[in-house]
Amino acid sequence: MIRTVLVLSALASLAACASPATRIDRAAARAGLAREIVQGTDFRHVVYTRAAARDSTWTVFLESDGLTWVNGRVPASDPTTHDPLALQLMMQSSEPALYVSRPCYHELMDAGCNWQLWTLARYSPRVVDSMVAVIDTKLRAVDAKRVRLVGYSGGGALAVLVAERLLNVEAVITIGANLDIDAWTMHHGYLPLEGSLNPAQSSRPHPWLEIHLQGARDDVVPPATTSAYFERYPSARRLTFADYDHTCCWLRDWEQLRARIGE
Repeated sequence: MIRTVLVLSALASLAACASPATRIDRAAARAGLAREIVQGTDFRHVVYTRAAARDSTWTVFLESDGLTWVNGRVPASDPTTHDPLALQLMMQSSEPALYVSRPCYHELMDAGCNWQLWTLARYSPRVVDSMVAVIDTKLRAVDAKRVRLVGYSGGGALAVLVAERLLNVEAVITIGANLDIDAWTMHHGYLPLEGSLNPAQSSRPHPWLEIHLQGARDDVVPPATTSAYFERYPSARRLTFADYDHTCCWLRDWEQLRARIGE
């Protein structure tokens, strides 16, 4: 009995010491998702795919910014999120889907990687264009005719920017997204995201359905910081939930939320 307890304790310690990328890989494998590394423009990306028969409509899930700074001052050496909420949303869904990581995340430190790509330039053309290339490659491979994008937090800002550069977009759904990065950084007193694209200042058309879910108690991305985006795109729908914050309770209520927005 003592030996069993010691072995279990050792295994738990090893699991706790695993990197965020390793833990995410293990979670995806347990969920039956296929993993591959796909080349974008200048960067490689981890892509998880739900094994499914060919379908004309696919959903692409995009993750939050993860760990960009340490103590708000030092750029993180590994920006990979410790809590992949977008991946968990994908696991709860049943449709054919892709989860696409960002450049330099998931331990893929390519030659072009530097700390600016997950801090100040996290939504830069280099980041967006590489993600568009990967998504386009994968959608062509599965013969997708239409695509939906679902983005959480900073992944929501990227979902909008990617959709503007991708063909056959049917819908964009964001959760707690910082849709106006200038208002967001100013609210928190963060450094301006120099080199990043701001969805609220885009001049590109949005012909697709877009629904933005926000928590009234969200102090990470307060709904008030996104007002300029909805002035720029008045056809975008904003649904604000009184008892939700930045993390609660999107995962718990995902199925109900999907039904409410008609997904």
